[in-house]
Amino acid sequence: MRLLPIHILSFLTFIFFACGNGDKRDISEYYFPVKELRAGKVYEYMVSQKDSVVPEYWYYHTLVRDSGLFLIGTYYDHRFQIGQIVREKITKSGALAKECHLYEEDPDPEVEGGQIHTTTVIEAPNKFPFWVIDSSGVFLFKLQFHPSDDPKATIYVVRNRRFLGDAPDFEFQDKMYPCIRFGLVEAIGNEKEGAAEVEGRGEEWYAKGLGLVYYKKTYGSGVFKMEARLTDIFSMAELEQKAAAVYGQ
Repeated sequence: MRLLPIHILSFLTFIFFACGNGDKRDISEYYFPVKELRAGKVYEYMVSQKDSVVPEYWYYHTLVRDSGLFLIGTYYDHRFQIGQIVREKITKSGALAKECHLYEEDPDPEVEGGQIHTTTVIEAPNKFPFWVIDSSGVFLFKLQFHPSDDPKATIYVVRNRRFLGDAPDFEFQDKMYPCIRFGLVEAIGNEKEGAAEVEGRGEEWYAKGLGLVYYKKTYGSGVFKMEARLTDIFSMAELEQKAAAVYGQ
């Protein structure tokens, strides 16, 4: 069963409640502290998948341009390889994705350390709203791209976020932080006729003054699950030291 009707319903729901007269809640302080990230910081998450637990790293830094304030997020996997770069514009209403670049290892054995770059097309940019109404607002993010191994195919990712109110406090470095949470409904598929679509559901927690601190996702019938928790924040220099220790550089 495809999720298209749900997407349309979610969009209409968002429009309906955005035009309502309910009291709005400002949750901007729960997103990443963009004004404090000019020098850049690495967020380390421990990700659990089945029987494995591995780290993932996101390097966030802020850029100020004539066109506005931007947050750049660069994802590094547990091997310290770049997998994704996202550029978001920070507006009065929220964070909007402007660019998303994907990277994967070059399968050519003669290209040591090489990566293949894929550019995506963002069709719905909502990453994080700064104003919500109760627990009713639904926010749509959607992108698509052509995979490097099958350029004629079109892979799409559709993610609906629904504000769920307050979450339990999150403990980080011996301090408790108040949190909010979003419910996730996600679809990943291929536009080729007959291609399967994978559906997922999950939750995200954002802590005041920190940003994303926890997420979990379950795909399909529950065969694939993942859960991640923020464990540390440090400088890019420390991430480089970690990589050097692993690769002996």
